[in-house]
Amino acid sequence: FASPLTGIADASQSSMHNALHIYMNGTMSQVQGSANDPIFLLHHAFVDSIFEQWLRRHHPLQEVYPEANAPIGHNRESYMVPFIPLYRNGDFFISSKDLGYDYSYLQDSDSDSFQDYIKSYLEQAGRIWSWLLGAAMVGAALTALLAGLVSLLCGHKRKELAEEKQPLLMEKEDYHSLLYQSHL
Repeated sequence: FASPLTGIADASQSSMHNALHIYMNGTMSQVQGSANDPIFLLHHAFVDSIFEQWLRRHHPLQEVYPEANAPIGHNRESYMVPFIPLYRNGDFFISSKDLGYDYSYLQDSDSDSFQDYIKSYLEQAGRIWSWLLGAAMVGAALTALLAGLVSLLCGHKRKELAEEKQPLLMEKEDYHSLLYQSHL
C-alpha cells in the first residue's frame, strides 16, 4: 500500500487491510488475538499476494523502503519482532520468488512467453489447416465463376448498347427532326 516512488504507506489504502479485521469482528478485530483466527492466515496471504503484485508491477529498489519517518517499527532498518533470528523490514522488501514461494496466478513465463502464448493458436491452426486451404480454394473458384458471369452478362449488354449509340453530330437529313431521342 505504499507509493512506488517514496515507499511511504497511504493511510487511505492501508485501512483496507484493517477494515477486514474490524468487519470479521470476534478475535479478528483484536490485535492480541487476531492471529488465532483461522481467517487471519487467508487474509494475510491475500494481502501478501497484493504486495507481490505491487512489487512485480513497479520493481522498486530496496532503497525505496523508507529509512525514516515510517510508523514506529516499520522503517527499513527496524527489526521485525518477535521473529528469531532477527530480520529487518528491508530484508523482506523482495519478491516472494526470492523467499522461496510463488503465487500460481502471478507466475511469469520465461522469455519465450510470446511463443507460449501463440503456441495453442498455432496448434489449432495446424489442425484446421486443410479446412482453411479448402475454404480458400472454394472461395477463389466461386469468385472466378461470379467474375466470369458478370463479365459475360456485361459483355452482352455492351453489344446491345453499341447499337444504341448515336453520333455526336447528326446527318443533314436528321436536322428536320428536333425530337431525336435514343431508345435507352
